[in-house]
Amino acid sequence: MADKVRITIEGVEYEVPAGANLLQVCLDLGILIPHFCYHEALGPAGACRLCAVMIAPAADKPARLEMACMARTAEGMVVQVNAPYAKDFRRGVIEYLMLNHPHDCPVCDEGGECMLQDMTVLSEHIHRRTRFPKRTWENQYLGPLIHHEMNRCITCYRCVRYYRDYALGTDFGVFGSRDRVYFGRVRDGVLESEFSGNLVDVCPTGVFTNKRFREVYSRPWDLRTARSVCIHCAVGCNVLPGGRHDTLRRIKPAPNRNVNPHFICDLGRYGGEFVNSPGRILGARIESAAVDSEKALRTAIERLKTIGERYGKNAIAAIGSGRASLEANAALALLVEALGSNQITFHASDAEHAAVREAVATIASREFATPTLSEIEQADVVLIVGGDLTAEAPMIDLAVRQAIRANARVYVVSPRAGKLDAYATQVIRCKPSSLAGIIEKLSSLVSADGQTAEAAEIATIGTALRNAKRPLLICSAIHRDCKLVRATAQLARMVGKSGSSTPGLVFLLPSANSFAVGLMRKSQSPEKILNGIRSGQIKGLVALESDILSDDVLGTEWSEALKSCELVVALDSLETPLTQLAHIVIPVLPHYLATGTLLNYEGRAQRFEGLSLPSPVSQTASEVLLDALETLGCADAIAQAQYSDLMYVDAQLNQALESLTAGSDGVLVRVPSAAFAAEEAKPMLVQEFAPGIEIWNRVSFYGSEPLSMYAPPVLELAGEPTVEVHPTTASKLGWLEGQRVPLRPHAAEVRVIFNAEVAPDTISVTRFVQPVLSAMEAEVAEVTR
Repeated sequence: MADKVRITIEGVEYEVPAGANLLQVCLDLGILIPHFCYHEALGPAGACRLCAVMIAPAADKPARLEMACMARTAEGMVVQVNAPYAKDFRRGVIEYLMLNHPHDCPVCDEGGECMLQDMTVLSEHIHRRTRFPKRTWENQYLGPLIHHEMNRCITCYRCVRYYRDYALGTDFGVFGSRDRVYFGRVRDGVLESEFSGNLVDVCPTGVFTNKRFREVYSRPWDLRTARSVCIHCAVGCNVLPGGRHDTLRRIKPAPNRNVNPHFICDLGRYGGEFVNSPGRILGARIESAAVDSEKALRTAIERLKTIGERYGKNAIAAIGSGRASLEANAALALLVEALGSNQITFHASDAEHAAVREAVATIASREFATPTLSEIEQADVVLIVGGDLTAEAPMIDLAVRQAIRANARVYVVSPRAGKLDAYATQVIRCKPSSLAGIIEKLSSLVSADGQTAEAAEIATIGTALRNAKRPLLICSAIHRDCKLVRATAQLARMVGKSGSSTPGLVFLLPSANSFAVGLMRKSQSPEKILNGIRSGQIKGLVALESDILSDDVLGTEWSEALKSCELVVALDSLETPLTQLAHIVIPVLPHYLATGTLLNYEGRAQRFEGLSLPSPVSQTASEVLLDALETLGCADAIAQAQYSDLMYVDAQLNQALESLTAGSDGVLVRVPSAAFAAEEAKPMLVQEFAPGIEIWNRVSFYGSEPLSMYAPPVLELAGEPTVEVHPTTASKLGWLEGQRVPLRPHAAEVRVIFNAEVAPDTISVTRFVQPVLSAMEAEVAEVTR
């Protein structure tokens, strides 16, 4: 079959891809054909019968009525969209579909972006002829995210095809028959899928709407929007936040073919409500006294200079952040340099620092292909190592689900079961400290092209990777195991040498901008800075949007050390444990009101724009830091600064980064691996609860990401932290199911849950970030729970 064919649509000849879906071709050409059940991500279903057109195989052949979504383009095809017979057919179909529709457009949440309205007008249906009562339904409670309005349903089947077939959800379906078809759950309850919010977008009629948006509803044309990038993980999905007056009202996906072509996860859709949180910092303060931001900044600079003069320049340190923009982290590095210090870090522990640097160096070298979400969907063998994909990178999880639908084999090596384990060909359960060793054995097995009795358990995985046409390795660097990161990269090399094709390689990173901070040239050992504060060598600290006090390994140590610091200056948009401890707090605009650049897991630099909403805070973090540099008299340094001076990036990339626009394809960062300073392959910082029993800090979809925990629905769904343990391990510890136990002295007690899918001699603890709530907000949260 030829790559291109000529077809005629409404008397005009077009050259189009051969064998393509005719409806999608027409839509791409700007030719509108009414339709409901078809969706580009879901494909054709032929259920609604609304896309009827007249199709002839050639100009001299008779035409017949066909559904455009079920037809494929072929050479010589002639299509009549507006043929009288086709238009009459479509008009009849839409009339039948509208028989039971409530016609509640003036009060419907879908108004202004309703596909049913558009298609009804396009089909020229203008009035209802039947006089019989309309069919009605009872709605279901589907949780705090989705509102159900079943009376609006036209049975297009989009929702069930998305939820069950595409997202592989199991708690939602279609019930009934004939004209009594119902879409929902068996019984009321919270939808279990982490991608349920996309029902709002796939439903063409308003059956499923954003429950949070309903509470602060505004017509779409009244919303201010700006193209942004999701801040809650390192995938970097493009999103479209919408606001009105001084509040963020909703977030929708902004499709980007190179990142998220269609959808986003629920954390990305609902977690952005931190912008409206009472925990927002709206004014500067010095020693708890309210001041204007200019005075706070000026005082901070004066006191930092005094510390440098009194104790030496390296008595000043700074901590950047993986949730701050590229521009802000770069400005922080310039500020530290201007103050004469070289003490700057971007992580909470040496293990995290080493693991992120190793992962970033590997990906940035471009030795391996790091696939986009669309490319992940094409994988035929997937190996997932050391993490829960659903919680740590939800949209990569959704992409792997598409690979599973296409019969890909999935192998998982992890201390605890994740949701994808249900679809895995093989699962290996092991203690956290054993992960790297298993991957090293697998690498040796692949390179030797053989099998030993000792390696029998992993032999199947090695064979599958060698024989795969599109193998993919996904490794979590979130759990701070540099040795595991290095072992996974070596396995990818061995698969490339021994196998039939070069594998794709993905590392899951801790934060939205971890890739950028992993590129910073002067990033120092975090624990060296921590020890410097403890010993009194470091007296002043500047913290940029940092969550180090919430770190599940060294958070307590950082908290105790900073109490002895002479000066802590915090720049943030939200109250955090660190801002509560800081001597000077300077507010900055929150992510969705700010402008900047983030680098996702691929090393793809993407520009994001901020909503223009009234706010008592007017500056982004990078603007505050640049003002600080100007206060120091470093205007020339700002003008001459290049990203390549501050980061391991090529000088040619400077212009590309400067000229980025929101919503574009972005720029892939490429760095020769030799450019990076060599990192010691530190093993995971193993936490032992008892001799031989290790702690696995489990990332939870709801509860582990700091910003989203300031969003009420996320806080409600997060519940409480728990500790999961294999029954045999619980027996060793003398624990009972449901018992509450402290994991460290003087710590809050957490509930014990027995889980046979946790590795023996391992306790899986929720990585839970408690937001800093006002008394009123805490009370509301407690009532909600």
